[in-house]
Amino acid sequence: MATDWILRVGDGKNLKNSSKFKIWGILSTNCDCKYMLNNVKCGDRLWFVTKDSQGKIIAVATYNSHNKRELGTLLNMTLSNEDLGWNGDGCNSDTEIHYTDLYDLSDCDLLSNIKSPKIIRTYNEKCNVELPVEYKYIIRYRKSVNEL
Repeated sequence: MATDWILRVGDGKNLKNSSKFKIWGILSTNCDCKYMLNNVKCGDRLWFVTKDSQGKIIAVATYNSHNKRELGTLLNMTLSNEDLGWNGDGCNSDTEIHYTDLYDLSDCDLLSNIKSPKIIRTYNEKCNVELPVEYKYIIRYRKSVNEL
């Protein structure tokens, strides 16, 4: 059974900018992120929530994999912040999260009401939206997008 992960993504601009690459970035030294990296499985769902918004869900995607970012002084083995269109929040990430099947939910007014200081958390009863149930309707009635 898939786990639902809720990821806080600042104002969502960096997520939108890097969505064409189907990549999001996290800082693996954060304890919330460590927990996710140790427990996430291919096929789990990633729910992207904007900061300071009553937990507004702006997108959902399916987790595929993750890897360390490799940025060198002369040559980058992974995409740079500039390549990804990131600035401000998200620029200090050291790990890429790769996903598929992105659904733009920014027009749906799905408010999770999660006001947790955590960057990443798993779904539980404190969320106002029943994410596993909602996901069934999302994939049935919406089309996945290549980018936000």
